[in-house]
Amino acid sequence: MRLDEVLGIWARGTGPLYDQLALAIQRRIESGDLPIGTRLPSERALAKSLSVSRTTVINAYARLDDLGWLERRQGAGTWVARRVASPAAPADRAVEEARSYAVMRVLRAALEPVPGVIDLATAAFKDAEGIAETLGTIPPEEIAGNGELGGYLPLGFPVLRDAVAAYLSGRGIPTLPGQVVITTGVQQSTVLLFSALAQDRNLVAIETPTWNGTLDMLRHLGTAALPLPPGCGDDFAETAARVARTRRPGLVWLTTGFHNPTGLRFTSAHAKAMAELAMEIDVPIVENATLLEYRLGAQPGYTVAQYAPDAPVITVGSLSKTLSPPLRLGWIRAPRTVVARIARLKSLLDSGASLLPQIVAARLLARCQELVGERRQRLQANCRIMDSGLSEALPEWTWRRPDGGLALWAELPRGTGLNFAHVAARYGVEVVPGSVFDLTERPSPAVRISLARSSGETVEAVGRLAEAWKHYRP
Repeated sequence: MRLDEVLGIWARGTGPLYDQLALAIQRRIESGDLPIGTRLPSERALAKSLSVSRTTVINAYARLDDLGWLERRQGAGTWVARRVASPAAPADRAVEEARSYAVMRVLRAALEPVPGVIDLATAAFKDAEGIAETLGTIPPEEIAGNGELGGYLPLGFPVLRDAVAAYLSGRGIPTLPGQVVITTGVQQSTVLLFSALAQDRNLVAIETPTWNGTLDMLRHLGTAALPLPPGCGDDFAETAARVARTRRPGLVWLTTGFHNPTGLRFTSAHAKAMAELAMEIDVPIVENATLLEYRLGAQPGYTVAQYAPDAPVITVGSLSKTLSPPLRLGWIRAPRTVVARIARLKSLLDSGASLLPQIVAARLLARCQELVGERRQRLQANCRIMDSGLSEALPEWTWRRPDGGLALWAELPRGTGLNFAHVAARYGVEVVPGSVFDLTERPSPAVRISLARSSGETVEAVGRLAEAWKHYRP
């Protein structure tokens, strides 16, 4: 067990650094993540892995020893004490065992909000553009008149299913409303598809790196996974074909449009190769096209479904990412046979997303290009700021301007992204370590940097990253 990985991003509060470290260790003990009797690293080893001074660790351990959380014996080491409070309740432990970086960031931010920290970890906009004005245009009778079945519509509000089908058809993916399922977001879509398609074989083939939410769900469900190269790579189709034929996974999972976290483009050549594969093999292909609209360069991204609309290809997307974050809605486009399986599962999870956000989303979808166009301009401006800022302040880092998406992927010349993220948090900026997006969670020199903040925050964040790098000692 690596204590630095268990702690996550711990230096986000105020007060002396040793107090923050002591509190972080105490909370991991309380949660049960550091069980009674666990041996902790030496002061020197922990200081090195966290990029802090040895004095900071000495003082943190001493404080926990004084409070009875640790037992220490000269020359023998440091352990979690046997007299500590009872371990976490099962619900808390379930969250901890999910090992979800994203989930724990949200929970900790809610419990311990820290003013002044620039969030470059969340690759999403935080505004509610379009919602208030759209709500004002909805007649009360439209809401009152759409309560059929008491709101029990697990596949989604028919008007929104129609709107999503029309939107996809306009993007070159012929779609009927009966092929669309409305979900509470890509995470629910992921759970439904893994449960519906992968559980019989308990095996999926998935690209790595990939969106960490997908990996969290794999681990939570206990589904085995076969690693594939990123879908935007030239060798993906060949590798996926070999794996599909020899190992017979329940599904093949990849990212299309623009890749998260790298920002690379899924080209028409990639899409055609996967479309040919989809029509040859008896394994469903699931594509996450959440970032399809966020083109930052001259060339668009593509989807497999554009070239194989009638093949066993399932496409998922996010109305929250595309239209407005507060909607908390997503969609699945799938063959009707898959929709029927999803319907049975989804009715066990919920009776359908809230009706009002679906009415709003249906109206906003008609303005999709207007809303996305404004955000795309902001992203392009922030990308230029970040690119020039890193070139000037951190020229030893390695990165390429993303083709699309909401973030920039950078590699450090030394150390790991996880350890640097610890240091960056102490200097008031949060980034996501690259290991979070890796199927095997192996150490990575990369960090993902969000481009979805204001231009002022982006400029300030570059300075904070540079200051953190100056003090980083891997």
